[in-house]
Amino acid sequence: MPVRTHVGVSLGPESSRAVVVRGGGVLATPAASGDDPGELFARAAAACPGPPAGVVVDLSGVLVELVLRRPAELARVAMIRVVPRAASDPALGRHPDDVIERLIGRRYTVPGGHDLCGRELRPLDRAALRRVVAEIEGGAARCVAVVAAGSPAQPRHEREVADTVQSAIPDARISAAHEFGGQGLVHREATVVLNAALDAAAERVLDGCERAAARAFPGVPFHVARGDGGRASASRMRALPVTGLGAADALRLVGAATLAGEADCRVVFARDEPPVFGDVRGGLAVVRPQAPPELGTVLVTPTAALTRADPARLRSGQASGLPVIEPDTDPDVLGCVGATASLPTAWLDEVAFLESAAELERIRRDALARATVLATANGAAPGSTSVVEVATVAVPYSPSGMVRIRVRVAGSPEPGRAP
Repeated sequence: MPVRTHVGVSLGPESSRAVVVRGGGVLATPAASGDDPGELFARAAAACPGPPAGVVVDLSGVLVELVLRRPAELARVAMIRVVPRAASDPALGRHPDDVIERLIGRRYTVPGGHDLCGRELRPLDRAALRRVVAEIEGGAARCVAVVAAGSPAQPRHEREVADTVQSAIPDARISAAHEFGGQGLVHREATVVLNAALDAAAERVLDGCERAAARAFPGVPFHVARGDGGRASASRMRALPVTGLGAADALRLVGAATLAGEADCRVVFARDEPPVFGDVRGGLAVVRPQAPPELGTVLVTPTAALTRADPARLRSGQASGLPVIEPDTDPDVLGCVGATASLPTAWLDEVAFLESAAELERIRRDALARATVLATANGAAPGSTSVVEVATVAVPYSPSGMVRIRVRVAGSPEPGRAP
């Protein structure tokens, strides 16, 4: 089998880095200032001994910079909540995290919603919906976020609101919370608002990257890193840019494991302050839905599970039984190496109501089938996907039969799949 070359790129607001990997060894680590990918891609191409098998770009640094320090460049979001009634206290009518609330131009409430079992709490108020849509249509906002109570179990109201907005405002960019799954109205709202706000800006960044990649690496497959350390197609990332947030940490874990030749290990980043560690299993970072460190607001999309470290205890290997790695390589280089080793992945986090034990296996099969379709859309070769994680647990303080299903699958990149 011929030795393949791969290119991983970390695009940052102040400086960017690329790594050219061949046969498990790093050939070159070109760098460039700023976030213009043209010069960096040209340098990476010059360092390649031949056309690479693929290019994977991590945009998380640029996306975080836009959210935290350049929010004026993001679209203002029209936020629609579908809940039984509007909040009586203004403090409950806003998001508790300022980083999310400042992205919202106008808030609207449409009566409706379901409970966790998918039972309708209140019929969707279509007259109120028409008034909201008319107000949005008359305003300037064209990025719309929709979150409905109970949509992880029953997204019908959320979908009807999104369809009504799209029908009245064809050029609206709509993000709906059920597309991401997860639990908690606050966390789902944060995720969908960020996705809506990043929509147009992420598209501009991706367009620039794809043009630069096409010039430097004509015909070479182009993918974008996900927050779980996997990869997705550029078209999927355009639709769901929030899934790119937090990718750098997961890629660093995978990069450290790759350079150490370990598929299962614990990676300690002792140079961080405070020191942190994370695990790699089967060549993939262990992830969970949480708050990416830079943002400080919990999202329903998964990112690397990093924990504060006691370096002395971790080096002893007693904490996990896994080999312990403490890399001294530049973090950006580790991230780029991790990008070259990333796989197309998919993640589902849903709730379901089981009327019988026999129904559990059917629901699992259905979730695995849908996750496989998503992984294939992200670039996995048909028939190559395997289950990384599947968990079914009872939802606390809920009726008997209510379960939460998490599914993570990964597959081999489809060879020769051009952008």
